[in-house]
Amino acid sequence: MIFLKRLIFLLSITFPFSCLAQLELVPIFRDPIPDINKSARVQAPDALTLPFWDDFSFIDSKYFPDQKLWVNSQSVWVNSGMGINPPSLNVATFDGYDSLGKPYSVNDIFAKGYADKLTSLPIRLDLVAPAQQATVFLSFFYQFQGNGEAPDAGDILSLSFKDDKGVWNKVWQREIDATITKDQFIQVLIPVTGIAYFHKTFQFRFQNFGRLSGPYDTWNIDYVYLNKGRSSFDNSYPDRAITTSLTSLFKEYTSIPIKHLLRHPDSLSNPSFNIYNLRIGNQQPINHSSSVKILSYKKNIRIDSTFQSLDNGVGDGSILGLQPKTISLITLPSFPAAAAKADKILIKMKVSLSTKDNLLIDGDYDPAIYSPIDFRKNDTLYSTYTLDSLYAYDDGSAEYGARISGQGTQLAYEFNMKTTSPDTLVAIDLYFPRFGDETSQTIQLHILGGLTGNQSDYLFQKQITIQRNQRNKFWRVTIDRGIVVKEKFYVGWQSLSSAVIPIGLDKNTDSGSKMFVNTAGTWEQNLLIKGSLMIRPIFGTPLNSITSVVDNSVNKPFPNPTTGTFFLPKNASSIYVYDLTGREISHEINADYEHTNVTLTNPASGLYIVRYFNQTWHAEKIIVKP
Repeated sequence: MIFLKRLIFLLSITFPFSCLAQLELVPIFRDPIPDINKSARVQAPDALTLPFWDDFSFIDSKYFPDQKLWVNSQSVWVNSGMGINPPSLNVATFDGYDSLGKPYSVNDIFAKGYADKLTSLPIRLDLVAPAQQATVFLSFFYQFQGNGEAPDAGDILSLSFKDDKGVWNKVWQREIDATITKDQFIQVLIPVTGIAYFHKTFQFRFQNFGRLSGPYDTWNIDYVYLNKGRSSFDNSYPDRAITTSLTSLFKEYTSIPIKHLLRHPDSLSNPSFNIYNLRIGNQQPINHSSSVKILSYKKNIRIDSTFQSLDNGVGDGSILGLQPKTISLITLPSFPAAAAKADKILIKMKVSLSTKDNLLIDGDYDPAIYSPIDFRKNDTLYSTYTLDSLYAYDDGSAEYGARISGQGTQLAYEFNMKTTSPDTLVAIDLYFPRFGDETSQTIQLHILGGLTGNQSDYLFQKQITIQRNQRNKFWRVTIDRGIVVKEKFYVGWQSLSSAVIPIGLDKNTDSGSKMFVNTAGTWEQNLLIKGSLMIRPIFGTPLNSITSVVDNSVNKPFPNPTTGTFFLPKNASSIYVYDLTGREISHEINADYEHTNVTLTNPASGLYIVRYFNQTWHAEKIIVKP
């Protein structure tokens, strides 16, 4: 059954079927990120000494494990999106992608074998006195699947030690366990047993065994700790750790247009973050402080910089041992006068957690055991929020892709404007990641004002040839005349072929309820995919515009039906006529004292949409009879 499920899943990705018309999760390539320290490592590094500790919350090279602790481990992906309820911020993820972001096996999608490795630098265990060797333990937390793809029976995560002969010996391995769920992290303690491991270049290594054709069979590792003076019961730590990034300052959005925010400052929300107490039997008093730096820019030139202290030593009560807790910021930033003149604003927030980590007096930190570990490293968050001209649900980083399958299937992504005033869409930013299919593909991009199933919902339609970009790079599609929208609108496209065309999917945020799929004339809300699509509508001021703002005025076109000539109010302007495919229809305009006369150049029977401006924008149906 498991094999059949995976076969169907793989075939739906590799050989799409028109009958599989739904929103589906799709793996994407992870392009390699240049390693800033690689060129500096020209000699073998010095061996480390105990204690060894890494919770992956502090790294000097984005996406990769810290090279001060790990060697040749760039196939492992350090991230904040794949773990669920981790003991600290960020996890190390194992799957079927190599250090170049490519599948280990490109020719056989069912190939299995050993894949990612996370290998410690050499550690001087020869310095451990013989009387203490029985007290050396390695502990870590692991999770299967998380926000990734579940391993199958027979897939394993393993741990190996290197002995004094250079031989790697497997000391632990784990398959999936039906008694635990994908949102659990399980702690493991392994003794370092045997004189052969107490040498100058001891190393330990995690490795996964599973499918080699992509980001499948996912395992997460967190909070790795090796030290002496331990026992099999030493499973808690004097650490209160931040476990999540700050939530958004703009409610469900990660970014909104400046002018929308300044008109409606109630669009702000109080960001929050989660913490976890890793000490058993400990009730820890906690508080936090926060500050913000607001940078305002005009045409890429900084015009203002202000600093504000927000929460300062606010009491957050206490947290019990092995318990999570959510903390919300109390004070929101206020915007300086210069913000009204800016076309871009960066809001840089810093949040610090205050606990008794690393304190000797009234604390639980014993320097004889833990020094020089600094458990305060995971007590600070930095978040940057950007305000310019766009709406975004995503955080700018895609862990997977999402695609609609089946020729003719349509996608719509809902955006609710944070202003009651109409505004003009001038472009759409999209991130189409690389997946393996590099062929030229065309879609029908569309913007809708509603999901009633009527043709009048379509405010804009345009066939475009997609551009697949490198990691997390958006591609901008401009709308020459602009589209005026109000309150709510939808962005998406219609598939014109059965090709696999994934859009970037951010797993750190979740706007899945805003996604809709239309397979046979009816729009259905997404119920399967969690995350946010990397689609961002851009607002601005074009030379001309058409609109979705429909006024219920009684001044409607007449006669209707018509043989090709009809009348609009005398002050009507910016008149456009479209057929049901979105193609603009040629027409002539003449005005008299009472009406504006519109005559279609080559009228054909059918249904048309006329859009025009008369104090406000109108969109009306016109029926042309034979």
